[in-house]
Amino acid sequence: MMANSSAPSAMSRRVSRVHSAFEPALFFYTIQWRSKSYHAGATLTAHHGNGSDFAGFSSLLACPDPKRIDIRASVRTVPRQWLVRTYLERAAIRVFAIVDLSSSMFFDGESNMRQQVTEFVSSLAWSATRQGDAFGMCAAADNPIPAWQVMPTFQPGTAHMIAQQMTRYWQAAGASGGEGKGATAMPEAMEAIGPQRALVFLLSDFYWADDLLQKILQAGQGHDVIPVVLRDRSATEGLPAFGWARLRDMETGEERSWMLRRRLHQQIVANAQQQKQALNAQLLKAGTRAPLWLSPGWQAEDISRHLMETMA
Repeated sequence: MMANSSAPSAMSRRVSRVHSAFEPALFFYTIQWRSKSYHAGATLTAHHGNGSDFAGFSSLLACPDPKRIDIRASVRTVPRQWLVRTYLERAAIRVFAIVDLSSSMFFDGESNMRQQVTEFVSSLAWSATRQGDAFGMCAAADNPIPAWQVMPTFQPGTAHMIAQQMTRYWQAAGASGGEGKGATAMPEAMEAIGPQRALVFLLSDFYWADDLLQKILQAGQGHDVIPVVLRDRSATEGLPAFGWARLRDMETGEERSWMLRRRLHQQIVANAQQQKQALNAQLLKAGTRAPLWLSPGWQAEDISRHLMETMA
């Protein structure tokens, strides 16, 4: 079946559209784990300090800060001792975008998938730096892509910088066809984050073999992973009603001829729905958050709502 292939089959298309100018959108995210960073930010930590989040009481000898003596708590102690209030500090976290740049991500159908990636990652960088967090990025196909390597940074201009960087890459890759590349280096891109826990947005169409998917998810264990799924409906819907079609798998380059008819259309659509349900189940079983299925024309409010409802 065409829909069972490792990547969506499509007639060979050249990348011709150039990304239009846009302003990054601001959306919000939150986490339930504690940051271990000492860089000032908005996330709760386990470090006692000069924050505003009440942590409990401690003896004055352990925390010699007379300004925080609590009289009422002190008079209730037996034996009598002076107690002071203690507070937790807030710190920044690292937010990463890990992007699949295999050939299937160049599919040009109902929506421009490359434009979607550029806008979402730029908006993520904008949102992270606006919330006081560090943003980093890695990408890979069959090899890591140095042009997409961004070390975690707090610089406020990161969003516009990476938007220009990604646009240049898409244009250069589009000129060379963008075909014949898999995603075998994605586990390496995930491992490049390092052991310190981070909030990771994993962007792909997720047309991966099961063993590759498991390797990627295993490399992301210990991180708060949010799968962001990008799929174009025209890969499985809106096919010609009847006739012969010459189709090509963008990653393997394999070509096949198909006799399109109504029953085959129904099977393709049903198989795509089954794949979606199976992918959701696999990701949740591996410990990620609920996948974010990114549709064309997405709104920042919808992204924020999804991220708030799927805290991990």
